[in-house]
Formats: sequence, structure tokens, C-alpha cells
Amino acid sequence: MTFIPSLFSLILTLIPMTSTVDPSSRPFVDVTDAAALQEATRVLAEEVKVAARPQTYVLIDLPANTILLKGRGIELHRIPIKHWSTSDQHELVMTFRLKERPPVARRKIDPSISPEQEPISLADMPTAYSLQFTPALTITLDSYGQASLWGMAAHFVRQWWRLVIKWWRAIWTEANSAVAPELDLTVSVDDAQSLAWMLTDGMPVLIRRPIH
Repeated sequence: MTFIPSLFSLILTLIPMTSTVDPSSRPFVDVTDAAALQEATRVLAEEVKVAARPQTYVLIDLPANTILLKGRGIELHRIPIKHWSTSDQHELVMTFRLKERPPVARRKIDPSISPEQEPISLADMPTAYSLQFTPALTITLDSYGQASLWGMAAHFVRQWWRLVIKWWRAIWTEANSAVAPELDLTVSVDDAQSLAWMLTDGMPVLIRRPIH
């Protein structure tokens, strides 16, 4: 098991030289936990490859309950996760790429006032949406605000409905059928809209899993 801490230390040593990962955004890892070290090493190795290109990417850090938008290893934006759940975290071990950013419901134009379409703003972004990735992965992002009782009620109704759908699939899906992993994330309303605004088609997504 000495190989894992050694590799982890080597990556942390090389990272400042290559400017691929911001030291302030490195995940906290218990160095006495071999499994946690192995998971952190895996994620860092994947991130070094992704950060080598001029692109933005997302790191979903489940142990830290955080979504990080990064570029060249530098943290650009941080979103706290209120709650998360997953169907099979053992499958979340690769770099996923977003097939398509969430759709935007554009505001309707009133021709009697102005024939011009107003530009899309952050307020037009959805607050609940599903993202599809390749390799197969579904990330469902939901949100609610503590100040809105209706928003909280709608959130829990959506959560209940998704649970019913999962039970239904489990009952009717054959035991040997391959099922794509799912990850459900809950954030604030503003953060859900911010993430939808920043996502792009083909964006890489990395996931750090909790190891118990």
C-alpha cells in the first residue's frame, strides 16, 4: 500500500510545477486512510489530464459536498451541495462528458412593445434539470430556497416522484440488464441557475467519491 501514498505525494509535488491544480482547491484527504488516498490519487490523475487542455471542467467533490468549476486546475466557481444521492458510486470512476447543456425557456416576445428578443440572462436559466453524459451517466440537479414554501414543496414532490420512478424501474428491469448510474444533487436556486449558465456541450466532469 506504500505505492498509493507515494503516487499521491508525487502528483502533489508535480502539480505546482505544472500549474495544473490550484493548491487552495485540493481536496482534504486523511493520509492515514489508504482507500481515501487511492480515490484522491485517481481523481488527481484524471484532473491533471483534463487540466492540461485550455478548457473549463467540473469537479463534483461528494465528500466535501461541493461542485467546483475549474480551468487549468484553477478554481473559478464553487457551489455547495445541500444533499446528494447516487444509485451506484462504484461506476463514477472516469471522466464523463456532458452531451448537451440544459435547455433554456426563452421569454415570449410581445410584438406590440418591441420586436427585438431580449438576450438570455441568468434569470432565464432552469432551476431543476437532468444532464446526460457519455459514458452513460445521468445527473439530476434540483434546487429550493428556504424562503419559498412553494419552492420547497415542489422540490420534495419532485424528489418523491423520482423515487417512485426508480422503484418502478427496479421492479420491471431485468436483473441482468445494464442500468446507467444516476447521481442526484440538490443545491440552492441561484446555484442551480449559475451552473446551468456555465455548462457547455462536451464539458468534462470528474467525480470524487466518498470512501468508507
